[in-house]
Amino acid sequence: MTDEKRIAALYELGAAEADIADLLGYVRNAFKQSPDPWDDDTSPAWDNMWEKIQGLCVRKPQLEMYESAAGLIPIVYPADVADFHTLLREIVYKNKEMPPTENMGAQFLHGKTLRFIILSDKPYSGIPAASLGLDEALWREKSLLIRKMHECSHYYTKRYLGSARNNLHDELIADFCGLFAAFGQYEPAHFIRFFTARAVIYTGDLSAAAAQVVSRLAQLAASGVEAWSKSDEFIRLSEVERIECLAARELLTYV
Repeated sequence: MTDEKRIAALYELGAAEADIADLLGYVRNAFKQSPDPWDDDTSPAWDNMWEKIQGLCVRKPQLEMYESAAGLIPIVYPADVADFHTLLREIVYKNKEMPPTENMGAQFLHGKTLRFIILSDKPYSGIPAASLGLDEALWREKSLLIRKMHECSHYYTKRYLGSARNNLHDELIADFCGLFAAFGQYEPAHFIRFFTARAVIYTGDLSAAAAQVVSRLAQLAASGVEAWSKSDEFIRLSEVERIECLAARELLTYV
Protein backbone atom coordinates (compact mmCIF):
# COMPACT_ATOMS: atom_id res chain seq x y z
CA MET A 1 0.00 0.00 0.00
CA THR A 2 1.45 3.37 -0.98
CA ASP A 3 1.49 6.44 1.26
CA GLU A 4 -0.86 8.11 -1.21
CA LYS A 5 -3.43 5.37 -0.63
CA ARG A 6 -2.81 5.43 3.11
CA ILE A 7 -3.45 9.16 3.24
CA ALA A 8 -6.62 8.78 1.17
CA ALA A 9 -7.86 6.09 3.58
CA LEU A 10 -7.12 8.30 6.58
CA TYR A 11 -9.06 11.18 5.05
CA GLU A 12 -11.92 8.75 4.43
CA LEU A 13 -11.87 8.01 8.14
CA GLY A 14 -12.20 11.71 8.89
CA ALA A 15 -8.59 12.55 9.69
CA ALA A 16 -7.59 16.21 9.85
CA GLU A 17 -4.60 17.34 7.80
CA ALA A 18 -2.75 18.27 11.00
CA ASP A 19 -2.92 14.65 12.21
CA ILE A 20 -1.93 12.88 8.99
CA ALA A 21 1.78 12.56 9.79
CA ASP A 22 1.13 11.14 13.28
CA LEU A 23 -1.51 8.76 11.97
CA LEU A 24 0.73 7.53 9.15
CA GLY A 25 3.32 6.63 11.75
CA TYR A 26 0.68 4.97 13.93
CA VAL A 27 -0.80 2.74 11.22
CA ARG A 28 2.45 1.76 9.52
CA ASN A 29 3.00 -2.00 9.83
CA ALA A 30 5.83 -2.61 12.31
CA PHE A 31 5.86 -6.40 11.97
CA LYS A 32 8.70 -8.08 10.12
CA GLN A 33 10.37 -11.47 10.26
CA SER A 34 12.81 -11.51 13.18
CA PRO A 35 16.28 -12.68 12.16
CA ASP A 36 17.26 -13.81 15.64
CA PRO A 37 14.58 -15.72 17.61
CA TRP A 38 15.23 -15.96 21.34
CA ASP A 39 16.51 -19.04 23.12
CA ASP A 40 13.87 -20.86 25.19
CA ASP A 41 16.27 -21.36 28.11
CA THR A 42 14.89 -19.28 31.02
CA SER A 43 17.49 -20.13 33.70
CA PRO A 44 19.17 -18.82 35.80
CA ALA A 45 17.60 -15.39 35.27
CA TRP A 46 14.12 -16.83 35.65
CA ASP A 47 14.96 -18.72 38.86
CA ASN A 48 16.14 -15.47 40.44
CA MET A 49 13.04 -13.60 39.27
CA TRP A 50 10.68 -16.31 40.54
CA GLU A 51 12.34 -16.12 43.96
CA LYS A 52 11.85 -12.34 43.95
CA ILE A 53 8.19 -12.67 42.89
CA GLN A 54 7.46 -15.11 45.72
CA GLY A 55 9.10 -12.76 48.21
CA LEU A 56 7.00 -9.80 47.07
CA CYS A 57 3.63 -11.59 47.18
CA VAL A 58 1.70 -11.78 50.45
CA ARG A 59 -0.06 -14.95 49.30
CA LYS A 60 1.64 -17.76 47.40
CA PRO A 61 1.47 -17.23 43.61
CA GLN A 62 1.03 -20.08 41.14
CA LEU A 63 3.45 -20.78 38.32
CA GLU A 64 2.82 -22.41 34.95
CA MET A 65 5.60 -23.19 32.47
CA TYR A 66 3.47 -22.80 29.35
CA GLU A 67 4.38 -24.12 25.90
CA SER A 68 2.95 -21.29 23.83
CA ALA A 69 2.93 -20.87 20.05
CA ALA A 70 6.12 -18.85 20.50
CA GLY A 71 7.83 -21.31 22.81
CA LEU A 72 8.12 -22.01 26.52
CA ILE A 73 7.32 -19.10 28.81
CA PRO A 74 6.70 -18.84 32.58
CA ILE A 75 3.25 -17.54 33.53
CA VAL A 76 2.75 -16.19 37.05
CA TYR A 77 -0.71 -16.17 38.64
CA PRO A 78 -0.81 -13.92 41.74
CA ALA A 79 -3.30 -15.14 44.34
CA ASP A 80 -5.17 -11.83 44.47
CA VAL A 81 -5.40 -8.38 42.89
CA ALA A 82 -3.31 -6.78 45.66
CA ASP A 83 -0.37 -9.04 44.88
CA PHE A 84 -0.84 -8.44 41.14
CA HIS A 85 -0.53 -4.69 41.66
CA THR A 86 2.47 -5.18 43.94
CA LEU A 87 4.24 -7.04 41.14
CA LEU A 88 3.34 -4.31 38.66
CA ARG A 89 4.68 -1.61 40.99
CA GLU A 90 7.85 -3.39 42.11
CA ILE A 91 8.90 -5.36 39.02
CA VAL A 92 7.30 -3.71 35.99
CA TYR A 93 7.43 -0.02 36.98
CA LYS A 94 10.21 -0.32 39.58
CA ASN A 95 8.42 2.04 41.99
CA LYS A 96 8.19 4.80 39.38
CA GLU A 97 4.93 6.49 38.39
CA MET A 98 2.40 3.94 37.15
CA PRO A 99 -0.29 4.53 34.50
CA PRO A 100 -3.95 3.86 35.40
CA THR A 101 -4.18 0.14 36.17
CA GLU A 102 -7.89 -0.33 36.88
CA ASN A 103 -8.43 -2.09 33.54
CA MET A 104 -4.98 -3.68 33.45
CA GLY A 105 -4.92 -7.38 34.33
CA ALA A 106 -1.82 -8.74 32.62
CA GLN A 107 1.77 -7.90 31.79
CA PHE A 108 4.26 -9.45 29.37
CA LEU A 109 7.84 -8.71 30.37
CA HIS A 110 10.64 -9.37 27.95
CA GLY A 111 14.36 -8.87 27.75
CA LYS A 112 17.37 -10.58 26.21
CA THR A 113 17.64 -13.21 28.93
CA LEU A 114 14.24 -13.16 30.62
CA ARG A 115 10.64 -13.40 29.41
CA PHE A 116 7.57 -14.06 31.52
CA ILE A 117 3.89 -13.17 31.87
CA ILE A 118 1.93 -12.04 34.94
CA LEU A 119 -1.82 -12.69 34.84
CA SER A 120 -4.74 -11.78 37.10
CA ASP A 121 -8.33 -13.01 36.90
CA LYS A 122 -9.82 -9.50 37.09
CA PRO A 123 -12.72 -8.99 34.65
CA TYR A 124 -11.11 -8.42 31.26
CA SER A 125 -10.70 -4.69 30.46
CA GLY A 126 -12.81 -3.97 33.53
CA ILE A 127 -15.96 -5.09 31.70
CA PRO A 128 -18.57 -6.48 34.16
CA ALA A 129 -19.85 -10.03 33.65
CA ALA A 130 -23.51 -9.00 33.63
CA SER A 131 -23.01 -6.73 30.62
CA LEU A 132 -21.89 -9.77 28.63
CA GLY A 133 -24.67 -12.01 29.93
CA LEU A 134 -22.23 -14.18 31.88
CA ASP A 135 -22.03 -15.13 35.55
CA GLU A 136 -19.10 -13.81 37.57
CA ALA A 137 -17.20 -17.10 37.93
CA LEU A 138 -17.44 -17.95 34.23
CA TRP A 139 -16.38 -14.45 33.18
CA ARG A 140 -13.32 -14.56 35.46
CA GLU A 141 -12.40 -17.93 33.96
CA LYS A 142 -12.76 -16.59 30.42
CA SER A 143 -10.97 -13.35 31.34
CA LEU A 144 -7.98 -15.35 32.48
CA LEU A 145 -7.91 -17.37 29.25
CA ILE A 146 -8.31 -14.24 27.10
CA ARG A 147 -5.38 -12.63 28.90
CA LYS A 148 -3.23 -15.75 28.63
CA MET A 149 -3.65 -16.08 24.87
CA HIS A 150 -3.50 -12.30 24.41
CA GLU A 151 -0.11 -12.06 26.11
CA CYS A 152 1.19 -15.19 24.35
CA SER A 153 0.28 -13.51 21.07
CA HIS A 154 2.44 -10.53 22.07
CA TYR A 155 5.21 -12.99 22.90
CA TYR A 156 4.95 -14.50 19.42
CA THR A 157 4.97 -11.18 17.58
CA LYS A 158 7.83 -9.85 19.71
CA ARG A 159 9.91 -12.99 19.25
CA TYR A 160 9.27 -13.77 15.60
CA LEU A 161 7.95 -10.54 14.08
CA GLY A 162 10.04 -8.04 16.00
CA SER A 163 7.30 -5.97 17.62
CA ALA A 164 4.86 -5.81 20.53
CA ARG A 165 3.53 -2.27 20.90
CA ASN A 166 0.67 -0.38 22.50
CA ASN A 167 -1.06 -0.06 19.14
CA LEU A 168 -4.36 -1.02 17.51
CA HIS A 169 -2.68 -3.53 15.19
CA ASP A 170 -1.07 -5.43 18.07
CA GLU A 171 -4.26 -5.37 20.13
CA LEU A 172 -6.38 -6.51 17.19
CA ILE A 173 -4.19 -9.61 16.90
CA ALA A 174 -3.85 -10.28 20.62
CA ASP A 175 -7.53 -9.84 21.46
CA PHE A 176 -8.44 -12.00 18.48
CA CYS A 177 -6.33 -14.83 19.89
CA GLY A 178 -7.85 -14.38 23.34
CA LEU A 179 -11.45 -14.10 22.20
CA PHE A 180 -11.22 -17.06 19.86
CA ALA A 181 -9.71 -19.23 22.60
CA ALA A 182 -12.31 -18.19 25.19
CA PHE A 183 -15.47 -18.22 23.04
CA GLY A 184 -14.60 -20.43 20.06
CA GLN A 185 -15.39 -17.55 17.70
CA TYR A 186 -14.54 -13.89 17.18
CA GLU A 187 -17.07 -11.34 18.37
CA PRO A 188 -16.15 -7.86 17.08
CA ALA A 189 -18.45 -6.09 19.54
CA HIS A 190 -16.48 -7.62 22.41
CA PHE A 191 -13.21 -6.42 20.90
CA ILE A 192 -14.52 -2.88 20.50
CA ARG A 193 -15.66 -2.80 24.13
CA PHE A 194 -12.30 -4.09 25.30
CA PHE A 195 -10.29 -1.74 23.10
CA THR A 196 -12.40 1.28 24.03
CA ALA A 197 -11.96 0.57 27.74
CA ARG A 198 -8.18 0.60 27.31
CA ALA A 199 -7.96 3.12 24.44
CA VAL A 200 -5.95 5.70 26.38
CA ILE A 201 -3.09 3.19 26.58
CA TYR A 202 -3.04 2.76 22.81
CA THR A 203 -3.79 6.28 21.59
CA GLY A 204 -2.42 8.46 24.38
CA ASP A 205 0.27 9.98 22.17
CA LEU A 206 -2.25 11.10 19.55
CA SER A 207 -4.52 14.14 19.54
CA ALA A 208 -8.14 13.60 20.57
CA ALA A 209 -9.22 13.92 16.93
CA ALA A 210 -6.61 11.40 15.76
CA ALA A 211 -7.66 9.00 18.52
CA GLN A 212 -11.20 9.15 17.14
CA VAL A 213 -9.86 8.17 13.72
CA VAL A 214 -8.19 5.15 15.33
CA SER A 215 -11.50 4.25 17.01
CA ARG A 216 -13.29 4.33 13.66
CA LEU A 217 -10.52 2.24 12.14
CA ALA A 218 -10.89 -0.27 14.99
CA GLN A 219 -14.57 -0.73 14.12
CA LEU A 220 -13.79 -1.47 10.47
CA ALA A 221 -10.85 -3.73 11.31
CA ALA A 222 -12.92 -5.73 13.80
CA SER A 223 -15.63 -6.31 11.16
CA GLY A 224 -12.98 -7.34 8.65
CA VAL A 225 -11.42 -9.82 11.06
CA GLU A 226 -14.85 -11.29 11.83
CA ALA A 227 -15.51 -11.89 8.12
CA TRP A 228 -12.07 -13.47 7.72
CA SER A 229 -12.66 -15.72 10.75
CA LYS A 230 -15.67 -17.22 8.98
CA SER A 231 -13.84 -17.93 5.71
CA ASP A 232 -12.74 -21.31 4.38
CA GLU A 233 -9.14 -20.08 4.44
CA PHE A 234 -9.30 -19.37 8.16
CA ILE A 235 -10.45 -22.88 9.08
CA ARG A 236 -7.37 -24.40 7.46
CA LEU A 237 -4.90 -22.17 9.33
CA SER A 238 -2.99 -23.01 12.50
CA GLU A 239 -2.77 -20.60 15.45
CA VAL A 240 0.63 -19.36 14.26
CA GLU A 241 -0.59 -18.93 10.68
CA ARG A 242 -3.54 -16.87 11.91
CA ILE A 243 -1.24 -14.55 13.85
CA GLU A 244 1.03 -14.25 10.81
CA CYS A 245 -1.91 -13.42 8.53
CA LEU A 246 -3.22 -10.70 10.82
CA ALA A 247 0.25 -9.26 11.28
CA ALA A 248 0.89 -9.16 7.53
CA ARG A 249 -2.25 -7.18 6.76
CA GLU A 250 -2.00 -3.41 7.06
CA LEU A 251 -4.65 -1.75 9.22
CA LEU A 252 -5.77 0.62 6.49
CA THR A 253 -6.63 -2.23 4.12
CA TYR A 254 -9.72 -2.72 6.30
CA VAL A 255 -11.06 0.70 5.23
